[in-house]
Amino acid sequence: MRFLRLARTAWDAEALHLRRQARARGIQAGLAAVACVFALMLLLMLHVAAFAALAQTQGPVLAALGVAAADLFVVLGFALLARARGHDQVAEDARRLRVEALRQLGDGAARAAVLAPLLRGQTVKKGLLGAAVTALVVGLVSRR
Repeated sequence: MRFLRLARTAWDAEALHLRRQARARGIQAGLAAVACVFALMLLLMLHVAAFAALAQTQGPVLAALGVAAADLFVVLGFALLARARGHDQVAEDARRLRVEALRQLGDGAARAAVLAPLLRGQTVKKGLLGAAVTALVVGLVSRR
């Protein structure tokens, strides 16, 4: 009974922890969205200021083209940075660990499925036949 109470307490504590983390991440996301709105307004004002400064000496058409050219260079720079993916060794190790754990889990399940008919069978012959059929089924399923 104590085991079940401890498991329930651990479950409730984990649920509370996850709810609190989700709430905190939601608040952070909302504040980040507000910051992004103000950053966009700042960027817009910088564009207007650059256009106004260039329009006095170059005219409005060349000023607009100059601001657009600067934006194009910024876009190209960020696009190149986005294309250059770094190799994330931790993510690769985690993927390999997941694949290996699932493989071992499948191997253990297959062994259990093969041994279960042997241990349950009333006769050795019947148990061996059940084990062979189970091994065949598990082999076919695991190849998919």
